[in-house]
Amino acid sequence: MAATNKDRFVCVVDDDEAVRDSTQMLLGIHGFKVRTYAGAHEFLADFTAADTGCLILDIHMPEMTGIELLILLRTRGIATPAIIVSGQTDSAAGEMLTRSGALAVLGKPVNEGELMSHVERALASS
Repeated sequence: MAATNKDRFVCVVDDDEAVRDSTQMLLGIHGFKVRTYAGAHEFLADFTAADTGCLILDIHMPEMTGIELLILLRTRGIATPAIIVSGQTDSAAGEMLTRSGALAVLGKPVNEGELMSHVERALASS
């Protein structure tokens, strides 16, 4: 039996515990399996591309930013769809992030409907 999109994990990488918890709760309510990580290094130590359908990455994290993480994954040939979230975005930064392989760039606080739409799209494309 083939796995459905909701059988794959949505991985949330954000150094803000409250954001991780609320995003995990929102995704869980909608039936998604979720893994959360406080930073890029924690995520990389646990990451398995085969069971990950979507990434939600905070752009501003200590040690390694979300964009640095995304670029690292892309240079390793990992094309898992990624949604970038940030408290500070502008159109130029959004364009650069999209060119770097982000499916979407969302400002914080994230609109729940918009996030869910992008997660569904990401899982459908993975």
